[in-house]
Amino acid sequence: MSTKPIGQLLVEAGVVTGDQLSNALGRQRSYGGCLATYCWQLGFADERSLAVVLSRQLGVPFAVLSQSAIPARLADELPRSAATKLGALPIHKAGRTLWVAMANPHDISALDELRFGTGCRVVEHGALRGVLLGVIEELYDLEQRQSAAFYTGPDLETARVEGSQGHLEIVRGDEIMVRGAARPAPPSPPSVDLGTGWSAAEVKQQAAPAPAVGDRASVMVVDDEHDIRQILSEYLGKSGYDVRAAADGTEAMQMLQVELPDALVLDAMLPGVHGFDICRRVKQSAASQQVKVVMISAVYRGWRYADDIKRMYGADDFLEKPFRLDELKRALDQTLQAGRPTASPEEMSAQANDLLHRSAAAYRAGEKNQAADLLQQAVALAPFSVDLNRRLGLLHEQLGDPYRAIAAFERVAELETSYDNLLQLAQLYERTGFRFKAFEAWERCLWLSPRADVTEKIRAHMGELMATS
Repeated sequence: MSTKPIGQLLVEAGVVTGDQLSNALGRQRSYGGCLATYCWQLGFADERSLAVVLSRQLGVPFAVLSQSAIPARLADELPRSAATKLGALPIHKAGRTLWVAMANPHDISALDELRFGTGCRVVEHGALRGVLLGVIEELYDLEQRQSAAFYTGPDLETARVEGSQGHLEIVRGDEIMVRGAARPAPPSPPSVDLGTGWSAAEVKQQAAPAPAVGDRASVMVVDDEHDIRQILSEYLGKSGYDVRAAADGTEAMQMLQVELPDALVLDAMLPGVHGFDICRRVKQSAASQQVKVVMISAVYRGWRYADDIKRMYGADDFLEKPFRLDELKRALDQTLQAGRPTASPEEMSAQANDLLHRSAAAYRAGEKNQAADLLQQAVALAPFSVDLNRRLGLLHEQLGDPYRAIAAFERVAELETSYDNLLQLAQLYERTGFRFKAFEAWERCLWLSPRADVTEKIRAHMGELMATS
């Protein structure tokens, strides 16, 4: 990331001349808007060259939309009005992770709105504003008319469009300016042979059958405010519930691996893993969808939010803070009376294990894509299995799909914060150009480093990352 003005960077990189920059600056002073867009509109530079310099300035990868093919179905992920207002375009989706090209990838409020509106983990890329706004219109027109499966950029080599995912042309700032000194090699993740030990692996479901009428139902209270967490836990315990508590989203995810409660009282705004994300994962898995979720929030208010949260994330009920304690008990009593699981934990385990073993057989036969599909089905049945998510991430990495690998290893790191898991994530982020995400993961590795010499190696690598950002 550079603190230099974009105009200075463009001239230093030889993308525009001084006279051309003066011309573009004159347009910007007269009409406002983005300087790089004026350089493109005036024909001074192509989109790719401008994207490389913008990537260097902002420190995030940039999508070159004129050389990309984007599935029109991605328009369903975000309303057209929101895409136009936020200057954001969905460009790729893997599971519940959505990659978005944005005119301003550092707009925190826009990113928050995208996460809430789509219900997905959002990975931000930059895009040249003038090109982006035109592509938004074209993609949504295609989706509305159903006239083509892809938006196809005018400079795309058609041979590069593969399957249903299309093609994304991504650039990074170091394509123009690269420091001369070679970086020291960072620590390497442990070598894993995906074929080894698969047949012996076992998936154990965390769920317990819903209690019979009269039994003590188990409730997990998740809230990062200590006083609220303590008050709710004490009240529900006195009301006949078996209560456990978690102070943040990460702790809640770790507890859900061990045993699923009958109900969750879940704050929407949590450090670590967002409350909405926890709710969605619980409700989208056949193994845990019987868990009742009552979401609480002091931030999201009004009946529209309540309806949206139930519709988008599957919450059974929603209460605004402050609320009366008897309101919470009534909400829990009512939701726990509705429905019972259709399959036992043992049946779910057997299904997940069968898919795992079929995936292993496909892998050993060289059918890696089929192995990934089967493993994804197993993860859907057992979303809190660290082993399944780790295997899925490694398999996506072998298949040359780093974005899906990142999504899988993000889940792994949430479920089990270990040095090896974070190391894998750090290197994936770095290889895909997310330098600041990589730095964050390396920093977490630092605190879990197994030896002093590894610690020093990580520090040196982080220093190199900062020097080139």
